[in-house]
Amino acid sequence: MKLTDWHYRFALVFILVSAGIAHFIVPNEFTGAVPEPFRPALFWVYFTGFIELIAAAGLLYAKTRRLTAWLLMFYFLALLPAHFEMLIREHEIFGFSDRNFFIFRIFLQVIPVWIAWKSRLTETTSVFPFIDRFEELLLKRWKQPVAWHSKWLFFAFLYNVGFGFWVVIFPAQAFELFNMPVPEYLYLWQTVGMIVGVYGIGYAIAALNEIRHFPIVLVGLLGKIFGPIGFVFTWLNGDIPLAFGILIIFNDLIWYPAFIGIFLRFRKESGLRQLSWNSEN
Repeated sequence: MKLTDWHYRFALVFILVSAGIAHFIVPNEFTGAVPEPFRPALFWVYFTGFIELIAAAGLLYAKTRRLTAWLLMFYFLALLPAHFEMLIREHEIFGFSDRNFFIFRIFLQVIPVWIAWKSRLTETTSVFPFIDRFEELLLKRWKQPVAWHSKWLFFAFLYNVGFGFWVVIFPAQAFELFNMPVPEYLYLWQTVGMIVGVYGIGYAIAALNEIRHFPIVLVGLLGKIFGPIGFVFTWLNGDIPLAFGILIIFNDLIWYPAFIGIFLRFRKESGLRQLSWNSEN
């Protein structure tokens, strides 16, 4: 059976309602997952439960469906620090406390983000028409050749915004994950998070037409080249553990195929345009 947007929407509504109710019935299962500085933890457990119930209703109402689905994509990304907290503190939830389970659960968070994206479809104009327009342009680009370049930029947009939120709001977690001393000047790390998050907005724009917005891609590619170089230099000096390089893999290395591919396309298409211009003159 081929799954439709209705199936995804029904599944997400069921998940949200179930999780939202659970936040009120068994709140103590969730309090240990609430990271600093969100205290008191019980308030945030109830608050997120309420948000999930409201979001379920927002998906069912056509006028707010697209906006709700987009907000849920970022909401699910914003929940990642809670999963990191469970991993760091070895918190038990519903009988699960195994470290490998929590690591697997972190990567599994991509599924609700995907379901939220698939649940957004509606023929009704959104309460914020600019979301409709952005989607229209994005999906139009995805019907053109080499669509995967644009799709990777869109994924980079989501990743960067999520990473930026994590580092700015929970700056100590990255160091705690790798058993590193928490730096005294965390605001410098938060500045890095802010820059990464802003890059994400640029990638969203570039995803609409990566050749037209090539300067954004180029700046991103340079950052993804210099970042690993800086990490290797710092690691060789003994200032950072090798395990911290996991962030380099996800922040930089996995995006090379798309960014380098776009770079090569730009060079080729720029050369063709130059040849065309010379032949006309």
